[in-house]
Amino acid sequence: MYPSASTQSQMFQFMPNQPEMFPSPVKGTVEKTILGNQLGRIKCLGSFWFAKLYQANDINNIPVGKTVDVIGRVGNTLLVMAN
Repeated sequence: MYPSASTQSQMFQFMPNQPEMFPSPVKGTVEKTILGNQLGRIKCLGSFWFAKLYQANDINNIPVGKTVDVIGRVGNTLLVMAN
């Protein structure tokens, strides 16, 4: 049996492309350079994650080894800001 239309709309209320902001930043370390709007990779809380700049204003890249503030996520990609 398939769920009713109202049940389906309740099941799909998540927005995978909408940013989810964290209540407080977490530190991470860049493992693959984050360039502009391209994905990089960071290590955060003992795991490796895709990461991208939350706002690419004056900073266009963050090189390997730099510490970043992780402020949120979109799907499985973390949103970061340079320190």
